[in-house]
Parts: sequence; structure tokens; C-alpha cells
Amino acid sequence: MSVWLLVHPPLLGPAVLQPLAEELRRRGDTVAVPDLRAAVATAPGWPQRWVSAAAAAGPAEVVVGFSGAGIVLPAVAAAAGARRVVWLDAVLPTGTWPEEIRELTGPRVRDGRIADWTTWWGPDAMTGLVPDERVRTAVLAEGHELPADFYDVAVPVPGEWPDDDVRYVHLSAAYGAEAAAARARGWTVVGDGTGAHLDVANDPGRVAHLLG
Repeated sequence: MSVWLLVHPPLLGPAVLQPLAEELRRRGDTVAVPDLRAAVATAPGWPQRWVSAAAAAGPAEVVVGFSGAGIVLPAVAAAAGARRVVWLDAVLPTGTWPEEIRELTGPRVRDGRIADWTTWWGPDAMTGLVPDERVRTAVLAEGHELPADFYDVAVPVPGEWPDDDVRYVHLSAAYGAEAAAARARGWTVVGDGTGAHLDVANDPGRVAHLLG
């Protein structure tokens, strides 16, 4: 039995990870999925607030960061005392956000806030992205807006973090460059990138298997 800490991305709430948490619990594991949305209500200092809020969920053997959570994952893993760290179709910790994210979010800023991610793809898109009505309703209920300057904040990588047992789980083609960069770092990379980013919610059994 393992103790897991699942970390949702800034653009979404914890509901997107609940199907995976349920799958891990079925295996007999203990899983925490803290709600970290309050940490990103304002931009300055958000990485420190995020790490503190995640670590408040308690010690964890394995820390998993999904999507945008990957950029701050080393600090979370260190604070949680993890022995394994898993990037799940996630941004790598380089200190700054990829330029593609700025290009994607820039046109979506209104009145000083970045639009709720669940609205980005059109009014009916979420039905296709998350077919399960129960899961989709929970994800939509947690929709929130980030401050316009959110991606301007540097995210420092600690000098020391638990990097002896690191894995990158590659779900979707959109994260092919990240998976390749993880492989170049010498990390274990699993998954072939032929699935979808939200398989984390739609196919939790397969994703749990890839987590190892």
C-alpha cells in the first residue's frame, strides 16, 4: 500500500483527478487530492502558497503532478517528503512557463483575468472531452479564472528534491516535447502519447497502471 499526493493543475480543480484517486484507492492505497485553487487567486507568491497548501495534505510516498502542476512539482515533492515523483502529461520544471502557454492564454484575458479553462473550447466541447456526466459536472463546478499576470511569475526549482525515482507518464501528443525532454534528462518515460490529455479522468485504470 502506498500513500499518494495527487496535484491538480492551476487551470483546473481537484475533480479532474478524482477518478484516478478512486482507482488508486480501489487498489488499497491512501490518496490525498487537495484543492489548491485558493493559492492561485493572485499571482505574486503563488508557487510558495501552492507548495504550502499541497504539503498541508500530509506526507506522501508518491507525488503526482498533472499538466501545469508539473512546473512546481519538485518543491511539492520535497515538502511532502516523497520518495517517488511522477509527471503526468505535465510541464517540466524549468523555472518559467513554455511560450506556447502564454500564446494560448493571452487572447483569453478579460478584465485582468484569464478565462476559465473549461470555456476555452466552446460551449459543447466539455461533453466530448469528459463524457462521464458525473465527472464533467464536478470539473465544471470547479471552473475558475487565473490572474492575467499568472504566467509571468517565476517558479523556482529547489536545489535538492527527491529525484532518485522519477517517472514521466506521456498521455497525449500535445506533451510530446515534454516527454522527449524528460527522456533526455534520463527519466523513465512510459506511455506513447497516442491518448488524450484528459484520459486522467476518462481512463483512470490505464493511467493508474502507467503510474506504476
